Amino acid sequence: MQQLLWEGDTPRGHYQVIDTLYDGRKSRVLYSGDRQAAQSGIPKDDNPRLLFDYNQRMFEIVTALKPRAMLVVGGGVFTLPTALLHELPALHIDAVEPDEGLTELAERFFDLPDDDRLRIYNTDGRSFLREHPDRYDLIFIDAYMHTTIPRELKTRQAFAAYHAHLKSGGLLTMNVISGYEGQHARVLKEVCAAAKLSFDSVDLYLAGSGYSLWLPQNFVLTAQSGTYIPLEAYTHGEPKGLPEGYNQAVIEDD
Repeated sequence: MQQLLWEGDTPRGHYQVIDTLYDGRKSRVLYSGDRQAAQSGIPKDDNPRLLFDYNQRMFEIVTALKPRAMLVVGGGVFTLPTALLHELPALHIDAVEPDEGLTELAERFFDLPDDDRLRIYNTDGRSFLREHPDRYDLIFIDAYMHTTIPRELKTRQAFAAYHAHLKSGGLLTMNVISGYEGQHARVLKEVCAAAKLSFDSVDLYLAGSGYSLWLPQNFVLTAQSGTYIPLEAYTHGEPKGLPEGYNQAVIEDD
């Protein structure tokens, strides 16, 4: 059974908020377009696990490492920041979400807290990085237009900016929807190539239990320089090797 709670336009897109079954769970989901892609969601059952596998992987990484300062680029309706603020009382989060209409939906439908530890910036990620000098223990990139990462967030220059905004020993993480081989692997190869130019160590983890070499799926990319933190225990899997030919796929700013 589905219940449409809201449908309309924000400054940057068309969305629906729907109470529905998602992956067999009672959930509240934000869909973009004409229900083309699930952008954010929260469970409405008694299971504390986050609704999307990649968000659960990130929750496990962050709660294990316990950073004090975190940047999230691509806030959506802020379901991951909300969960992390509840779990980690010392954590402060800057969240960048260019669509101010999603912030209003987050307050209305997705339990966004009124918390001084969460600062929301309605701008794009690269503009934020140019205009703010702050450095972070952990940066998470989760910015999508439907299912596409904006070009300006996956270039060589973007990853250099991420590196510059990390504290010594900090960790970059990124949600990547891509295939691993074949025609659907372009995005994964682009972000791996750009990350390797700025970071000493780049690893890939499958976000969920299913795996296909060819079909698009969620990967968690992690990148570190200097000290190396093994993350296998927090991602429930061994790292995937970087895809073949990735180092030929780096892209530059226009």
